[in-house]
Amino acid sequence: MMQLDFYRPTDPALFDYIEGYYFLRGTEKGEELSYYTFPNNFFILSVLTGSQVAVADGYADCTPTGLSNFQSNLTCNYTAPLRINYQGPVNELTIYFKPLGLHAFAPVANYHQRASFDNFMPFADFEETMGNILAIADRSEQIELLEQYWLSKKTFELDELLLQMLNWLDQGKSISAIAADLGISRQYMNRLFLRQLAKTPSDFRKIQRFRNAVAASAATKNLTELALGNFFYDQSHFIRDVKELTSLSPKAFFEKATTKQENLWLYI
Repeated sequence: MMQLDFYRPTDPALFDYIEGYYFLRGTEKGEELSYYTFPNNFFILSVLTGSQVAVADGYADCTPTGLSNFQSNLTCNYTAPLRINYQGPVNELTIYFKPLGLHAFAPVANYHQRASFDNFMPFADFEETMGNILAIADRSEQIELLEQYWLSKKTFELDELLLQMLNWLDQGKSISAIAADLGISRQYMNRLFLRQLAKTPSDFRKIQRFRNAVAASAATKNLTELALGNFFYDQSHFIRDVKELTSLSPKAFFEKATTKQENLWLYI
């Protein structure tokens, strides 16, 4: 049976960079698992052995190869539900980096070039080390080695200007006001976000508001409260964005999706 365990970093030195990670292991031939995952602002790095992943518009299929191959995929932007299909045994580790978190370990790339990167290999020893971690049976040892490895790769400081912009957006400050306060144009701000965050400020804000509303839904399911409490203009604006990001009405989404768990999924 497929077993998925999600963990927060145990070392405080990783708190600013990594939201969490999960291990997924399936052991039965012919076993399948499908679910939808919804837009977020994380950079998601998945490594697998013995499987191959094919990513296309709206879905990702993971299929066993029967070989000892290694694959690494980085997903940095999707703005609609993504259907994930596992078609048999899998051995996977997936890390959720905070919006700027990956930049502390690997040089900044022009992430606007693609929404995802196949064969993502940020370091010379990446494949060997990640493969070794996936081969370990003891979970505590896996976690210790994984966190030690990423701590050893911490090289860069995060961009303080971008961190401030993200903080202001999260507080409900408008994009125009942020640009004016910093003395930059909205066009420059757009280029900066695309290059380093793989999305525009508008898309980042929309997804962040949605995710904050999901977190707040544990306390209330009242759509008006969720909308106004998370900087949507009104309930209609909230409904429109939820439909765009989930393909479901807010009522249907909050009834079906696993909003109380670490990962925002809808099993099918």
